[in-house]
Amino acid sequence: MSDSLLKPKTIDDLQTQLHWVLRITAACCFIGHGAWGVITKEGWLPFFQSQGIPDDIAWKLMPIIGAFDIIMAILLLIKPRRIIIVWMILWALWTAILRPISGTPGMWEFWERAGNYLPPFMLLLMGGAFAMRWKDWFSGYTEPKLSEDNIGVLHFICRLTIGLLLIGHGGFGAFVEKDMLINHFASIGLPADVAFIKAVGWFEIILGVVVFCLPLVPILWFVFVWKVITEFLYVTEGGFLNIFEFIERWGDYGTPIALILIIHYQASKGSKESGAVPEGQTA
Repeated sequence: MSDSLLKPKTIDDLQTQLHWVLRITAACCFIGHGAWGVITKEGWLPFFQSQGIPDDIAWKLMPIIGAFDIIMAILLLIKPRRIIIVWMILWALWTAILRPISGTPGMWEFWERAGNYLPPFMLLLMGGAFAMRWKDWFSGYTEPKLSEDNIGVLHFICRLTIGLLLIGHGGFGAFVEKDMLINHFASIGLPADVAFIKAVGWFEIILGVVVFCLPLVPILWFVFVWKVITEFLYVTEGGFLNIFEFIERWGDYGTPIALILIIHYQASKGSKESGAVPEGQTA
């Protein structure tokens, strides 16, 4: 990314960059999730079973659900509509809550998927969350200009998203002791065992709390790199097909970038208001 992309100087620049970061993030999540439906994934069967759907019907429904996810993602990228974003929020919330409903211990899976349902929620807020006429939900829209209050809300939701996804993922190791995590780290030659993933899990939980309370840019860049590396372990452990697991978790990478953009804009605005000379210029 160029310096101008990372450090928006005007509210219009910030709006454009945030819009595209969140739009691509939401689309990638649905493309990754949808691809698994088209391929069909045995790990989805407990979710259908929890709703009383037999396995033979579940196998047939998976490609339909997956194709619909991908269509929604393509439509979001080509012609965004509020109704598409609302669907993405509701569907991402439902697929996240299905984890604890189907027997996954605790709420860790639900929290870890905050990167799936909160980015489209932020996109809806930017696009005018409360359309006044029914046709506004189905027609293309021009985003209302961001206000400073809205930027503050987006700042908070970004912090909440990152905190939840880190704490949720940390819970997999610290409390659930998932064998999957041991396999992930072992795939790159680390001597992973239960003690190792518990330590990593507690590190992620603490990191999530730190980001929520103290969202500094260097910490956010660390989170971005950390999530890219740790989520790519799906590929190193399970093969190239697991690239869709990596893509599905795009909210884990896009949300830190969104917050970095907001923080840089707020810093630039604060410098102008205080009369400080912007970086790279002379008085």
